Amino acid sequence: MELLNRLFFIIIVITSFFMLSCSSVPVDRVENFQNNLNENDDIKDPVIVNGVIDFTDPLYSFMWNTAPSNGNLMFSSFIPRRANREEEIDFAVAEAARQVSMMYNSRVNAKFAVQSNNRDLGVLESIDIQYDKDMAKALEPKIKITKHLRDNEGTYILSELEGIKFKGHFSDLSKPGQVPDWLINIPVIPGYLVSVGTVQRSRYKIDSIRKADEQALANLAKQVSVVVKAKRADRDSEVSGSAFSETNYEVTSTFIRGFYVLGRWSTDNGNTYYTLAVCPESQ
Repeated sequence: MELLNRLFFIIIVITSFFMLSCSSVPVDRVENFQNNLNENDDIKDPVIVNGVIDFTDPLYSFMWNTAPSNGNLMFSSFIPRRANREEEIDFAVAEAARQVSMMYNSRVNAKFAVQSNNRDLGVLESIDIQYDKDMAKALEPKIKITKHLRDNEGTYILSELEGIKFKGHFSDLSKPGQVPDWLINIPVIPGYLVSVGTVQRSRYKIDSIRKADEQALANLAKQVSVVVKAKRADRDSEVSGSAFSETNYEVTSTFIRGFYVLGRWSTDNGNTYYTLAVCPESQ
């Protein structure tokens, strides 16, 4: 019963989501590829792709788009290759369930360094995220796989949270294979805080994606803490000759409810990862 109450809360928090009016450009080979995916008798059997998938290619870029589709909340998982390849799908489902639990409620402790030396630069120094791991485990059976890919480096799924529907139609934020506009122009959604997380790549794709997600979540937490004035600042300064540098540390500690990733992207060379995420303005 408690789990059902939590899921109901998710519906209440995010039902009024997304007032963006972006449309995707039809691409025949993308549609054909997705039709092939949909024709799988057992979605747990992956579509095998030789080599390494380029997720900026229009054939595969749909994996980055997690804006609600036909009223369904979407989640993508990118799992690195394991010795037993059949285990990868279980880890992918667990990763999606983790994202759902974080969406319900996350405790965020983040430390930002704002460095001033002729110009200001905001830097996320550290972040600690706490979420309900028991809830994530309980949600795994409710994760419905809609797309399932595998290449030489790992397993990738697009999934939805089964049993939850949202009214209205939500369109894609990105055109297949094209750099999203939100990388430059952060969208404005009335009633919601919006953030783009940007990080340099890590060894594994899943780590790069998680860090970009965390950066976006930390930025949202900072916005929330500014609203409720739950912010602490410490200062270090150094004077060397005529040069002066100063570092201000802003420590944010708050709960974020309704954190949801609308889309992700990476550069063609895979060196930089981006996450577009939102949460309700009213926390």
